[in-house]
Amino acid sequence: MELMVVYRLLRKISDWTMSGFYSEVCITGGENVPRDGPVIIAATHHNEIVDIAALSATISYRRRVCYWAKSSLFKNPISGALLTSSGSIPVYRNPNSSSSPLHSNSNSLQADLFRYTSTALAAGKIIGVFPEGTSYTEPGIVQVKDGAAWAAVEYTKAMNLSGKEGKDLVIVPAAIVYTDKSKYQSRDLRLLRYGKPIAIGEYAARLDPESAESTRFVVKEITAAIDSRLKRLAVNAPDWKTLRAACAARMVFWKNEDRIPLDRFADISQKFVDALLPRSDEMEKRKAILNRYLALLHFTGTSHSALEVLYPFVDHNENFPMRALLWPSRICTSVTLLFQLCTTMFHPHALLFFPVFVVHVPGYITGWFAARMLTIPNEEETKAQFKAIFGGLGFALSYGLLTRACVKLAVKFTDPVLSPIRKGGVALFINKILRVSALCDCIAGRQGLLNRALGTLAMAVGMSWSLWKWHNALVYGKWKHFLTAFRVFTGLMLPPSFDLPADQLLAYSTLPLPVENLYVKRHVVDPPRSSNALVGEATHTARQSSVRNADNARPGAQGPPIPSRRLIRHLFSARSEACRALKESLDGQKLG
Repeated sequence: MELMVVYRLLRKISDWTMSGFYSEVCITGGENVPRDGPVIIAATHHNEIVDIAALSATISYRRRVCYWAKSSLFKNPISGALLTSSGSIPVYRNPNSSSSPLHSNSNSLQADLFRYTSTALAAGKIIGVFPEGTSYTEPGIVQVKDGAAWAAVEYTKAMNLSGKEGKDLVIVPAAIVYTDKSKYQSRDLRLLRYGKPIAIGEYAARLDPESAESTRFVVKEITAAIDSRLKRLAVNAPDWKTLRAACAARMVFWKNEDRIPLDRFADISQKFVDALLPRSDEMEKRKAILNRYLALLHFTGTSHSALEVLYPFVDHNENFPMRALLWPSRICTSVTLLFQLCTTMFHPHALLFFPVFVVHVPGYITGWFAARMLTIPNEEETKAQFKAIFGGLGFALSYGLLTRACVKLAVKFTDPVLSPIRKGGVALFINKILRVSALCDCIAGRQGLLNRALGTLAMAVGMSWSLWKWHNALVYGKWKHFLTAFRVFTGLMLPPSFDLPADQLLAYSTLPLPVENLYVKRHVVDPPRSSNALVGEATHTARQSSVRNADNARPGAQGPPIPSRRLIRHLFSARSEACRALKESLDGQKLG
């Protein structure tokens, strides 16, 4: 049995990352991963190293996963040693490129990749592959490469040539679904779905060892099966405008998205996308209205659920003349702010949270600073990993300093107290019931250096675990409600003349697009040739890839930063329009 010390350590860090950075992780389809035998996990890849942590922490039966990793990571001595020790296999990106110095021996590099992969599969291990080839942020799955299919075919050929018998290889598709993947303690690594396995034995029967054409045909078939199943597991939209309109529609429909069952989140989200797919001028106007509301929520730093709790929407007639009643009165906002101040700042929940919040401030600062300084603006897929890594280091620093201070206090103040107790003959009671005396003796070094180290380690682990649980149990408060009440108050207390003029509002009516990934191949999606085109063909074309439409603003195309108070009245008007647009778009459809 392999010790897998490095892999176990990295997996434990993955466990901490999943439970610490995200508040809820829902796993479905775990029964589709076999208990033993060769398996290839073909997973979506939209959040850099966090995706690897997600798979490692959630894989059924805690099986070891040997990942394909890009070869450049192996060049660094530290990361290379960690990857090699954990069983990762190097992949050379674009080895067939004519500009690559490795062009001459690209075949040998691929042969090495498939040989190492086949050896691991023959030993009954799991190979983790991200068939999209790179991590990116798009409204859907843009590309699925054939690397996983080639690995399965090459393994099948190797087993046939060796004459060995074993369990059949299966490819298990896995979709990791996020909503706001870079947000700390969000509900946003909300779902990891393992799909039905693809049995390679069904395709192996059509393989002709002497025919390269039949091999390529089988590889295409397997790749198409992976692509189809991943798209059924994930949320896919043809463009950003549709996806963001669907997100806004989902928020408005559910009012509080935390009420959505996690195991149904992806399916419900896809239903909203499908409801907005029909192409018409009227539908494009509705999507623009929903996009504007979502953008104004972003630029004002508020959420729809907080608005609905504090200022519930009242559905007025479309020609409602008194627009001032679309937002609350100044008296209402003042009372709401005062109430939120009392129930938030002076609530026992907040008072209990404040001490542990102070302890975790270094982690918040290091995570924020790393995400701001080490990532490209609008590059979502790297923010989460830097927040998790550097935020975790900040928390560890806080825990270490606090443990050191507590050790000194324990040695300084408990020795005079415990000495008379020991002489009084009740030390046995203390040692058996509270163990205070033994722990302090260890920490003070009265029982040797080894016992001192073990005692200090026990205190550090105990304090870290307690602080971590304490923080995560209380981090959810009514802070969002208080901040929303404050922003609405400051916005509505000012006269309407301070609002952003309508002719400047367009710059804040769409969200910026994430940075494009250069390794993603984009294909132009043409509209259906005629109105009587097949529905299946139209659906396949719409979901083939992501296209960045001219309607969507480019990164950095938004206007300069402005105070949120100048957009508050526009926000309430946009909410009213979004609610009406959603009602017209659904037209009796059942999306719950």
